[in-house]
Amino acid sequence: MIKTAISFTLGCLLFLQLPSLPDSVWLWVMIVSAIALLIFAKTRLLAYVLLGGFWVLIQATSVLNDRLLPELEGQDVIITGNIASVPEHGSQTIRFEFTPDKTTEMVLPRKLRLNWYKPLPLALRAGERWQLTVRLKQIHGMANPASFDYEGWLFQQRINATGYVRNHKDNRRLDVAPFYSINALRQTLLAKLNRHLQSSPQLGLIQGLTTGIRDNISLSQWQTLRLSGTNHLLAISGLHIGLAAAIGFFSVRWLWSRRANNLLLLPAMEAAAIAGFIAALFYAALAGFAIPTQRALIMLATVMIAVLIRRPVAPSYVLAFSLLLVLIWDPFAVLAAGFWLSFSAVAIILFTSQNRFPSPHWQWLKIHTLIAFGLTPLLLLFFMQTSLIAPIANIIAVPFISLIIVPLLLLASLMLWLYEPIASGLLHLADSLLTLFWPLLEYLAALPFSHWTVPHLPFYYYLAVVIGTLLLLSPRGFPAKWLGVIGLSPLLLFHSVRPEQGEFWFTLLDVGQGLATVVQTKDHTLVFDAGPKYSDSFNAGTAIVLPFLQEQGIKSIDTLMISHADNDHIGGAKPLMKKIAVDTLLTSMPNHKLPDALPCLAGQSWQWNQVYFTVLYPTEQDSGSKNNLSCVLKVSNNAGSVLLTGDIESQAEQQLILRHNNDLHSTILVAPHHGSKTSSSVAFIDAVQPEVVLFPVGYHNRYHFPANIITERYQQRDIGQYNSADHGAIQFKMGINIMSAPLLYRQQFKTIWSADNTD
Repeated sequence: MIKTAISFTLGCLLFLQLPSLPDSVWLWVMIVSAIALLIFAKTRLLAYVLLGGFWVLIQATSVLNDRLLPELEGQDVIITGNIASVPEHGSQTIRFEFTPDKTTEMVLPRKLRLNWYKPLPLALRAGERWQLTVRLKQIHGMANPASFDYEGWLFQQRINATGYVRNHKDNRRLDVAPFYSINALRQTLLAKLNRHLQSSPQLGLIQGLTTGIRDNISLSQWQTLRLSGTNHLLAISGLHIGLAAAIGFFSVRWLWSRRANNLLLLPAMEAAAIAGFIAALFYAALAGFAIPTQRALIMLATVMIAVLIRRPVAPSYVLAFSLLLVLIWDPFAVLAAGFWLSFSAVAIILFTSQNRFPSPHWQWLKIHTLIAFGLTPLLLLFFMQTSLIAPIANIIAVPFISLIIVPLLLLASLMLWLYEPIASGLLHLADSLLTLFWPLLEYLAALPFSHWTVPHLPFYYYLAVVIGTLLLLSPRGFPAKWLGVIGLSPLLLFHSVRPEQGEFWFTLLDVGQGLATVVQTKDHTLVFDAGPKYSDSFNAGTAIVLPFLQEQGIKSIDTLMISHADNDHIGGAKPLMKKIAVDTLLTSMPNHKLPDALPCLAGQSWQWNQVYFTVLYPTEQDSGSKNNLSCVLKVSNNAGSVLLTGDIESQAEQQLILRHNNDLHSTILVAPHHGSKTSSSVAFIDAVQPEVVLFPVGYHNRYHFPANIITERYQQRDIGQYNSADHGAIQFKMGINIMSAPLLYRQQFKTIWSADNTD
């Protein structure tokens, strides 16, 4: 069973690495080959690999065939259906999932993700039926190295179109939510929690622990959880589902044993197993049966079935069988970090407990330390970061949260429906305890050695790291255990590849409708613009620029230059500066939003590793709009140059031609103002004479950038064109004498679920 589960998992994982779906003929070849290989014992493991691949490709085909038809994109359509999730309320918007009705008039995906902007509806409840006028678009996310894969997440969630609700008189509620709607009950519970704890800073944590809805957890709270290695406590998965099952199991076993006639009807262990699963099911329902919760329920069901059939089953077989069931239920689970972390944590406990007789003293600390150490390779692989104080934080936080806070909240949730005054007291008790506990967690997270960040290692390096970790976790006396230290050496000895002396790498990041670029030399880093701030919880600075810098092994920014004060250029700057050291900050408007910045002025120049940086615009005497006062920077070496222009328009372009006509010629031009009609004048293009122009634009942005007249203007001059919406992050490596071909992220790292917009 163990080898079967591992082989099936490997098949799911390997075939999801394909850049596109194979022809249906190959699916038939796979299933026939798998059946043939099952006949022979020596080839059965290969058969299970093929079966895993076949299953995941069948599911992927079903999901991808459900995507929005191109002809419906950008059109106003009237749809009816149900609110399929608890709506997420922001300051300006409500976000929710929607399942449209099947009609013969229009083919729509089975699940949509919609935003409703102001004016907002007075009430929007999960489970309700609505008629809505919406504008939909195909799946598309920003594509950058080391950033969150939004397209992959939508693929896992089976969401096949996004969009927003149009303000229309025909938008109306058709029916209320049915009484059995779990999400409607969760939303009611959420409202009750909000009413009792409205002013509490711990409200988001309590809502997350109770319902799995974590929208109100602040960024600072998430950072504390992440740096302390306790963020898993907010995921209602194995730990909490197991706790709920344990409460139900031991409570019913004790109560059932009090009456002899009960034991004649059903043994106490079996009654307890049923009760434990029902308790876990109740908690899973509160969490909305999220994917991690489903995994935990499947694992728990496996254990409880083993109890009910009265057969002893090795824990490793239970784990393997659970793994197999989880992947049959959801083969896309292998794409989630939580899948690997949860199964690996259980596997580490089993592996480190075999044939060992540890002292009971400090056993919990030892288990947490071994789990933290064993999960380190996975945490570094997925997040490039791990918490060093996680064992200490978890030895305190796990018992406190799991044995005190969660039972209190579960009881309070039940009492909210039975007798609210008792529920109110329990909620305020949990809130007070969390308020006392939280400063301790903040103190641990703030320690200078609380976490360890590494650059992105090539995947094959992690094979050595994993083997080394397993060797070090093996029992005392295991042969060649000391070789595990060598296996871990890449984590300490690996250094990211950097440009050579005289070279520089230029990267245009995909930040949607905005601009963020990174210039790397051998010893220095410049960031030109930091992209937009989309909301209080999401900005390009920390979500896109910072992960890219961390992947490259960059620990500080030598110069951060913000071209001007529009949100799509400056929005991510402040959040980025809170996360990474910046030596010099330059902007065209130093007294606006960035009071500590110095002005960028024409004539400023410097040299890093034989790479030259020159500010061409503006001067102190220049006046005009924010756009026309954007910083203009030229970066050059022997191989070529890059001209960064911010949002300048024709007025500033003319000034540049008058002052620097002979110095404007550049190999790569980042199009002024994202390709707006007000920029890229004929005279300016002819003065720059670029070989390549880059358009930093958002997918189907409302400004329709780049304008057709502008792209035609560049095309008439045989200038190569790339844009971030179609190609994702774009990188050029300027060598000593030669410029590389562009590295296009969408093309280089294409996946089955990628939005294929590249010509």
